[in-house]
Amino acid sequence: MNPVRRHLDFETLHHYFGHASDKVICHVLNNVKDAKKIHFPTQKHICYDYTLRKMHQHSFPKNLSHSSKPLRLIHSNLLKLSTLSCSKYKWVIIFLDNHSSFYNIAFLCKKSGTADAIKSIFQIWSNTTSHPVKRLHTDNRGEYVISELQSFLRE
Repeated sequence: MNPVRRHLDFETLHHYFGHASDKVICHVLNNVKDAKKIHFPTQKHICYDYTLRKMHQHSFPKNLSHSSKPLRLIHSNLLKLSTLSCSKYKWVIIFLDNHSSFYNIAFLCKKSGTADAIKSIFQIWSNTTSHPVKRLHTDNRGEYVISELQSFLRE
């Protein structure tokens, strides 16, 4: 059996040593007994794999309409699950804080439990932080049009 030997060049060693610079690779080769001499690039080497991983990439531009403090704006939606869960939950309500991207999810057996879920989550958030909930943003599909909930949200 004849093992295949691969010729080590600068690029291969650069990747083997975890994207080490040419100075590090030269130092290693000078201190290794019977190390083969390799050809170093004459120009400054730019590792595109390493550079792309170190770049701060933003998929979206910074949103200037973000809330300045936590719980100033809460996005919420009520969704019906396609199948009944093992715990008999059919509805899920989602809350997302616009400032911190903190979220909370509540599962409901009946849609009529929406008002109680909103009240309890808002009270928990108000008690655990020093900020009260200021605004609730929904998709205006009528899920939150309950007189009991409307009076709570006005307060």
